[in-house]
Amino acid sequence: MRKLLTALVVLGLLVVPLRAADADDAAPGKLVFADEFDGTAIDRTKWAIHSNAEADQCLGNKGNQQLEWHTWDALSVHDGTLTMTAKKNNPAPGYEWSGALITTGQACGHEPSQSFAVQPGDYIETRLKLPSAKGFWPSTWTWNGNGSNEQDTYEFYSDNHNALYLTNHQSPGGGCTYQSPTDLTTDWHTIAQQLGPDETVWYLDGKEICRQGAYSGTGDALILDLFVYAKIPPTVTSESMQLDYVRVYRS
Repeated sequence: MRKLLTALVVLGLLVVPLRAADADDAAPGKLVFADEFDGTAIDRTKWAIHSNAEADQCLGNKGNQQLEWHTWDALSVHDGTLTMTAKKNNPAPGYEWSGALITTGQACGHEPSQSFAVQPGDYIETRLKLPSAKGFWPSTWTWNGNGSNEQDTYEFYSDNHNALYLTNHQSPGGGCTYQSPTDLTTDWHTIAQQLGPDETVWYLDGKEICRQGAYSGTGDALILDLFVYAKIPPTVTSESMQLDYVRVYRS
């Protein structure tokens, strides 16, 4: 084997595989928050499942077209990957579906001990594999307690495998719908957002895909979720998505 490797190096044929995450070199600044999802369980010092964005006991929000109730059981960690799973398993009165939401703050008194808030200029990056069955609505976003600064690094509705919805909700804000030439559910992707301060810019696998207005929010928690979408209810009884990491860089 050693002789073969030597020959390949001499011939210039040795290829060293890189993780897909290394494709995005745009991330500026110092790493100020990260979860690589190592270990055997979600890190509860970084994350809560309660959010004051969720109107029903901070764990559900049917008024927002969500069918799911958020549970710790919807989260599993194995081999450096967080799996979020939605199941039709009657987790709470009035809710047929369990689902996943994790937040770094704004958690209705359940804030994690290492709570975290994004700032203007931060760069949020998530590497993930999106769900393919219809009826699911995953996203990465920020929340300041009233929604006035909400930033959607991405929203994805799994009935359309080619569209990402990218939105700066802060006035005047703005957003884009990115149409991918390929099915976004068939491979891992890195989705990132530069949170202003002068402009907000979105990236897919290191390539800019949207540019909109400034962001000047404060106190915004970082949220990752797998919602069950009431407008297009699932026909399956379970679906999952995987996350390799989430990172925030600060200049």
